[in-house]
Amino acid sequence: MSELSEATGQTLRRAVGAEHAAVWVCGLARAFAGQSRVRDLIDEATGAHRTARDTAEAVLRQAGRKPPVAQPAYDVGQPVDDQDSAIEVLIRAETDCETGWRAVLEATEDPNLRRTALHALTGAATRATRWRLTIGAEPAVENFPGRP
Repeated sequence: MSELSEATGQTLRRAVGAEHAAVWVCGLARAFAGQSRVRDLIDEATGAHRTARDTAEAVLRQAGRKPPVAQPAYDVGQPVDDQDSAIEVLIRAETDCETGWRAVLEATEDPNLRRTALHALTGAATRATRWRLTIGAEPAVENFPGRP
């Protein structure tokens, strides 16, 4: 995975940015998680997002590209004041990751990078579904995860 086209590099940078935001959102959401099960799921999501981010950053570095840096804070687009509103923000973060990874999947022919993108896309879609089920959001499952 040492060669990246400009388009693939840009989509991978956007996916890393979405992963940075998701890690930050997980920290915010954990502060409002009232149930230990929800905290455990947030911790699991945080680990998955860090792994996806670190993997993508390594690919960028191997290709001689600089990964984007995490921002000190992210605009979550709504007030977060309880567990349900925190989960709504988690759903949005997972959806942003789905979009980022789907773009990577569509931008590359490299089998290793496609595998990485598919794994991250599937993980984000699964977590988003789990969060929707947790708060009773309908529909719980998206038809085509990662499509805007």
